[in-house]
Amino acid sequence: PNSCSRDSRFVISHRLLMAMMLAVPTLSFGTQQTKYPLEIINCGVKQTFTKPPERAVTMNQGMTEFLLAMGLEDSMAGTAYIDDEIWPRYEKAYKKVTVLAEKYATDAQLMEVDADFITANYGSAFSEKPRRRSGSDSGVFTNKTVGPCDGEGSDYFAIYGTTNETNMAGSYGTCRPQLHAEGIGTWLETTYCEDKGLRPEVATEQTVYDAIKEIGAIFNVNDVAKMLIDQIEADFDAAQTAVKNTGHALTAILLDYIGCGDDGKGYFVGAGEGSVNMILESAGMTNLFGVKDSESFKELSYACVTADEIIALNPDVLLLIEADWDKALNKIDHLHNSSAWCAAPFVQRADYIKIPFSASALSPRNGAAAVDLVSVATHLLTGATTINLKSGVAAFDPKMLVSRTAKLLCPLSLTDMKYSGVSAPTDDSDDLPAWAIALIAVFCSLFVLVLAGACYMFAREKQGKPIFTEVTSEVAKA
Repeated sequence: PNSCSRDSRFVISHRLLMAMMLAVPTLSFGTQQTKYPLEIINCGVKQTFTKPPERAVTMNQGMTEFLLAMGLEDSMAGTAYIDDEIWPRYEKAYKKVTVLAEKYATDAQLMEVDADFITANYGSAFSEKPRRRSGSDSGVFTNKTVGPCDGEGSDYFAIYGTTNETNMAGSYGTCRPQLHAEGIGTWLETTYCEDKGLRPEVATEQTVYDAIKEIGAIFNVNDVAKMLIDQIEADFDAAQTAVKNTGHALTAILLDYIGCGDDGKGYFVGAGEGSVNMILESAGMTNLFGVKDSESFKELSYACVTADEIIALNPDVLLLIEADWDKALNKIDHLHNSSAWCAAPFVQRADYIKIPFSASALSPRNGAAAVDLVSVATHLLTGATTINLKSGVAAFDPKMLVSRTAKLLCPLSLTDMKYSGVSAPTDDSDDLPAWAIALIAVFCSLFVLVLAGACYMFAREKQGKPIFTEVTSEVAKA
């Protein structure tokens, strides 16, 4: 159900824009140093660092941007699996780092660069190859390097003194303990801990800050980490201020890709416990698959659903993931070439928002993405253009959408999209055009003036003081 009128006006005031532009953290340079040896427990696996890593490898873009944001490019031996464009503010630093692979680096590549620390957004980056649980050959670490990967921290997680039933259901085959035994540290983003029982109940802004704080401690850049936290917190605050000022309360669904499930016909959407849900909530949007205690609620970070489920929920806006491996425009082609989707109001209005995959995963651009989501939502509903923090979140060009869908089952026209600036003609053929209404208004005004003049002359005549007689007399005297 729609939660607000589409005619509501969302105007961000000049004062708000100034506040957003000035929401920069106060820089304070302290001397907080990490005390080594540093023992941490990350996703149920204990490890000890005796010094900062010097040859780190990041296996996912979110972690790559975290390290670059903390100025650690000189401590990186390589990076891998870039989903889309690196955030422009880190592009210069990124070019200093060796790209090991388009997807996951192999264990041989990691050993070749002598990695002493590996960090990732997803547990699959530490998986054994072949992956015993799924039977897939898509893992990373083989018996030639650190495998076999079994035992505590690989097959099960009992580090807290108890064994959850959830982590005894099967073999994970994660190789983090084996890497530690070889002197290679690891860090896994906690919303994707191998054991679901060790993940946070729901991702929040604090989840982002905790990740930065722990990485900062590992690399002994605690003050830089604090400044980065302050900056991201300022972004989230700006997003919340914008939401309060606009007063919007939109419903939304994020579509990652099409083709999940056993039949390959499902739709992979943002669920109620991960970073997607956090970003949508921070932007004042209700994730329709993240509403607790509702029939539509989905656990974890993502879920595979049917087209009927999405259409029935009828979101105000549909967020489309942009990634090198699955472009947002391909999803639009699919939606506009299906009779079922063509009937959906949000498809008919083309209320789409493009969001980079890297902005939807836990990363330093989460706060900026929330700000830009508010801005783009304002644009979709009013056509107004507001602040842009260049997180990659954007609306689509209306003319491009018209051209793109022209030969599909349900093509768009500019009048379908409120943000195109082109209004639909009136449905009532008896209505007069604007120029005729204006002309009638002019004639009416003239008539009123003439009538007022006639009344004035009549009144003067009755008083025995006709206007034209007085004028004639004055002329005669002259």
